[in-house]
This record gives sequence, structure tokens and C-alpha cells, in this order.
Amino acid sequence: MRLAAAALATAALVAAPALGVIPEPAKVARAVGELNASSGRSAPLLFNVKLRVEGGGPPAEGELAVHPSGLARFELRNGRDGFVERHLLQSGNYQASRNGELLSDPHPFLPPVFLLQASSGDGLLAALATFGVDGQQVVLGKMGAHDCYVFGGRAIGAGGAERLLPSLWVDVATLEPLRIVRADGVEYRFGPTAAFGAIRAPSFVEVLVPDGLRARLEVTRATRAEAPAALFQPAWLTAAPTAPAPR
Repeated sequence: MRLAAAALATAALVAAPALGVIPEPAKVARAVGELNASSGRSAPLLFNVKLRVEGGGPPAEGELAVHPSGLARFELRNGRDGFVERHLLQSGNYQASRNGELLSDPHPFLPPVFLLQASSGDGLLAALATFGVDGQQVVLGKMGAHDCYVFGGRAIGAGGAERLLPSLWVDVATLEPLRIVRADGVEYRFGPTAAFGAIRAPSFVEVLVPDGLRARLEVTRATRAEAPAALFQPAWLTAAPTAPAPR
């Protein structure tokens, strides 16, 4: 029933741009939430990932735990250089440490996956608000070959150049996520959705930082997790490293 409802909502939304009409933000948000729920993403999840940094050495491995309430934690291990790096996201608050020492200007390797977990329209709009995205504004955008609904809107600067606003971009046809833009210009671009058992999630996430950093998180495994919100506390950043999650 849920899959059928999501399919009907998607069909209605896809027809709207062809007619030159943009659906109400609440309607788009509701359809995206239904897709998130039917894709198995609305529960706490654990991802095994490989991080590749453009111009860097061999990939580092890590575990990314995400909670639909807006919490996420990422533990990254680099065996060659012998360090453990941890990243913690609490809605819009981002912190990180290396070998237990807090970093003043960390690389933003941890994407806001909680925006892909909201299972209702109201939940998605609330999550967008905590991330600084104006969910009450939805416009059409173009990303490569994809026509998109853009939560948060777009701005045109001097000379007609597009200036990205804090936003969530989803494909008009599939409603799958394509891009999240932070207020500071950091972009997270999502690869094609893949099936990890009963969970459908992006196969990779590209991280693009205005200072030139380019990185990719390649998802190798995704499972449901027992992840109470109490585990996502700042004290975890400086605690002793945990054992790698079983594969």
C-alpha cells in the first residue's frame, strides 16, 4: 500500500512540471517522505564506507551511523597514517576530532543523511528547517541531465550566474536525492540509489568544498542499527576508539 501511494504521488508530481505548474511544497515533501519510508531509510542505519580524497592516498575506511532525528556520527580509520578521525552532526552543529583532539576546522566528510530519512512531509520540512533550508519554497532546477525540485530555491547573481542557496535537490521523476547544499557552500552530491538488502540508499556521496577539496564516500554496506539518540553525544569525539563494526 505504501509503495502504491508513493508511486501515485510521484506520477502526479512528474506530470506537474510538464504543465508548467510547480506543486505545493507540502505535496512534494509528502511524496519524498513516502519514498524515504518505502526505501527502508526511515530507521536508524549503519553504513560501511570507503573515503577517497581527490589527490590523496589509498582510501580510508569507516562506519557512518545515522538517526532520523538529525543525528549522525562517522568514525574514520586510516591504517597507513595510523589515525582515527571522528565526525559528529547534530542537525546543523558539526564537530570532529582526530585521535581524540578536537579539530577547529574539520573537513565536512559527514553528509546530513537525516534529510533522506524523514518519513513524512511534516518531518522533512522540520528537518530542512533545522539545516537552514527554506522548505516552504520549491522551484525547478537542472542538475546535469536531471530535472529537479529544489527545496530552498535558487538565486541568480550578477551576470546571470547561479548562486546556490541552502537546499535539497530531488529528481522530478524519481524523487531520489541528488544534492544537498549547506549555507557555507559545501555540496553533497548523491550517486544512483542501490539496494542493500531491504534498504535503498545512494551508492556514493561526493563531497565538494568551496576551497577545492573533493572527496567521495563509497557505500559498501548498509544495515538497520540499534542507535539510540544517547549514543550521539559530544563526549564520543574524545573517547577511546571503538572496534570496527563486523562485516
